[in-house]
Amino acid sequence: MLRPRHVLLAYLATAVFFVPNAISQTTIRMYVQAGSGDFAANGAGDSALDLRKALLGKSRTIRVVDSPSEAEVVVRIDSRNVRKETAAVNTYANQSKDGRSGTATTVPTVRNVDELHVTLLAGNSQIPLQTESALSWRLAAGDMASSIDHWVKENYAKLIVRRTEQRYAPSAPTAPAAPSTPSGNSGSGDASIAPGMSESQVLEAMGAPEKKVIFGKKSLWNYRGMQIVFEDGRVTDVKF
Repeated sequence: MLRPRHVLLAYLATAVFFVPNAISQTTIRMYVQAGSGDFAANGAGDSALDLRKALLGKSRTIRVVDSPSEAEVVVRIDSRNVRKETAAVNTYANQSKDGRSGTATTVPTVRNVDELHVTLLAGNSQIPLQTESALSWRLAAGDMASSIDHWVKENYAKLIVRRTEQRYAPSAPTAPAAPSTPSGNSGSGDASIAPGMSESQVLEAMGAPEKKVIFGKKSLWNYRGMQIVFEDGRVTDVKF
């Protein structure tokens, strides 16, 4: 017969065995994107690399993926700015040769502060974040990883609920197409397109495009009066 202490030890051993598997199944999938559109911001590629490494090393609730189509949250590097600020003010005293008079010279010390700006794209939400470092861009990316990890933990329950809703959402019945209706959604009301939307979400909002142009990982969908730009299956820009 097992004593209460032995039962408790057996329970803890079982819990330790299953916890890693549970954590691996409930991590939030995240993709780091260097800018948007056809051209990335200056230095965005380097910061995207630093941020990926920082997220891989710091967060147990985030799993970095290699494609935006796999991600539940896309981190878009928007810009890197350098701000100058006064770090210290030094005052130097100057005496005349005869020692009867003196002057003071004030010299400020200026330092560069690296500012990193990103936007989190989760569903229809866009959350701007900013971090800075007076030492290096890598430290700014490390602080950004901590801010993103904190945001994921605060919104973890909502993200899991959204994942479950998407997984078990019933597919909508296909309505018969009107023979006289042109491609697109120009005659059926307003439509909303946001960065990070998938191709299926755009099809649902806009209908089939008049023409598709595919170039590697990028594609261009032509609608009447507008073009939608995709990269890795996600919206990056809309041109009118």
